Amino acid sequence: MHFIITGMNGTVAPAVARRLEREKHRVTAWDRGRVPPDDGAAAGDFIRGLRPDGVFHIATGSPDWAGSIARACAEAGIRLVHTGSVSVFGPHQAGPFGIATPPEADDDYGRYKREVEQRIWQANPQAIIGRLGWQIGAAPGGNHMLDFLARAAAENGVIEASGAWFPSCAFLDDSAAGLVELMLGHPPGLYQLEGNPGLSFFEIAGALNRLHGGAWSVQRVDNHVQDNRMLDDRIKLRPITATLATEQ
Repeated sequence: MHFIITGMNGTVAPAVARRLEREKHRVTAWDRGRVPPDDGAAAGDFIRGLRPDGVFHIATGSPDWAGSIARACAEAGIRLVHTGSVSVFGPHQAGPFGIATPPEADDDYGRYKREVEQRIWQANPQAIIGRLGWQIGAAPGGNHMLDFLARAAAENGVIEASGAWFPSCAFLDDSAAGLVELMLGHPPGLYQLEGNPGLSFFEIAGALNRLHGGAWSVQRVDNHVQDNRMLDDRIKLRPITATLATEQ
C-alpha cells in the first residue's frame, strides 16, 4: 500500500514511516517546498494526483492546512489519520481522561491542537484522530522525553521528577505501531494511544536512567500533582513497563 506522511522532519513521522516500510508499504514524504501548507488547492491536487491508500497528517501546521488535507481525503475517499495530543486537556483536569472527557486546554498549544481536531472533523467526519502523550525515544536527540531528561541532567546536574505526576506517554516505536494499526484496521473516530499503565514521572525517569547507563542523578519532588494519562480500550499499545523491564 502507499501512504503520504507529513512531518518527516519531526519525531513521530519518521517512526511511522519506518514501521510502514518494515511492513513493505510505500511512503511518500510531504515536501513543503513543492506543496506549501498554505496553498489549499495545491494540497488537494497533490493528494488527488498520487491517490494514496492513506494519509498520515503528523506535522505541526496551521489548522487551515489540516482542513485542506482532511477535505481532499474526504472528496477522494482516502483514509486519513491525524495525530492529536493529550495537550488538549488542561492541567486543572483530573485524569485519566476518557474519550468522552471534554478537552479544556488553557494554553496556546493545547488550544491549537484542539482547533486542528475540530477543523479535521468539520472537513472529514470519516477521519481518524489518534491522540498521543509524551513520546520516549531510543536515544537523546529530538523532541521526546529521553532528550528532555538528558538535557536536564546536563544543564542542572540533577533531574527533579515528580512522584505525584502520572504522565501520558509511550515509547515512540509503540506509538508508531498504534498509528499504523489505526490506519489499517480501525473505523473512523477519535482514539487515545496510551503506554503508561500507572508509573509516576519519578519512576519513569529512574527506569530510563538505569536503562541508559545510570549516569543521571534523579531526585523525587512532588511539585506537579496530576494524572493526565488517557484511557481507550479499543487500541492497546505495548506498555512502557514491558520495554523498561525487558531492557534494564
